[in-house]
Amino acid sequence: MFVIATALNKEYHSQEILDMLKSIPDMTWTPSIPARFRGITVEEMKSLYTKNTQRFHAAPKMTYRAAKDLPASFSWLNEKPECLKVRDQGQCGSCWAMSVVGSFSDNRCISGKDAIRVTYSEQYELSCDHVDRGCMGGSLSSDMSFLKKTGVPTDKCVSYKSGKDGVKHVCPRKCDDGSEIDMHEKIVSFANVCQGEESIKAALTQGTIQTGFTVYQDFNYYTGGIYQHKFGASEGGHAVVIVGYGEENGIKYWDVRNSWGTSWGENGYFRIIRGKNECDFETECYLQTV
Repeated sequence: MFVIATALNKEYHSQEILDMLKSIPDMTWTPSIPARFRGITVEEMKSLYTKNTQRFHAAPKMTYRAAKDLPASFSWLNEKPECLKVRDQGQCGSCWAMSVVGSFSDNRCISGKDAIRVTYSEQYELSCDHVDRGCMGGSLSSDMSFLKKTGVPTDKCVSYKSGKDGVKHVCPRKCDDGSEIDMHEKIVSFANVCQGEESIKAALTQGTIQTGFTVYQDFNYYTGGIYQHKFGASEGGHAVVIVGYGEENGIKYWDVRNSWGTSWGENGYFRIIRGKNECDFETECYLQTV
């Protein structure tokens, strides 16, 4: 037990791996130690990922087709930047809740359902969705099902707390200030639009999309550029939000929002190679109708 504990408390990043990554020719991304994770331990790093890797495949599949030719690049970061916001999950494997509720907040703003972007409560989804496992992780489609059936109040009512203590917390019956939770906003429907690259692109013009992918060791050294897996074993599953697509130097990519704060990656975002299902990124992804 002492040996295991020592290994888990060891600092995650190593200069040896960093030097190796920097020596790989023709890299499309910059390896370094992200400011967000300097000094982080192996145990703390692993706590960020979902341990529940099961995919329910319960949602209907939908192939989106554009009514007209799609642009070469498109991103909600350019179209409606006021509707997007980077959050930080802290030391809790709540990426599934952050991404599903974050996309919901985006899309209510994008669609005009909310005049300005409202941050809805990731904590409520995390604490009250008992199919998923709180800080131990969750599954795509089951988190969407909760958002459709039960819905969530605003973050102003139930604020995010699990990032500080890594605890799921009891499902709240009242707002933080003791007032009644008088409103739960819900999605109307959702569908798996990962039916090929063109389907995802077309769906993106309707709103941001939740997806999951497999994180490998080298991803934790990402600080910018277009990510492609080069080294290391699987670290776990992670859920994020696709916000756009583009191309740089002949390399196609997805624009993606993470939930690790703005001191990570490209101000909280990253790009990953598009059209190759890199790290299972294009396997299962959900567009909501709000």
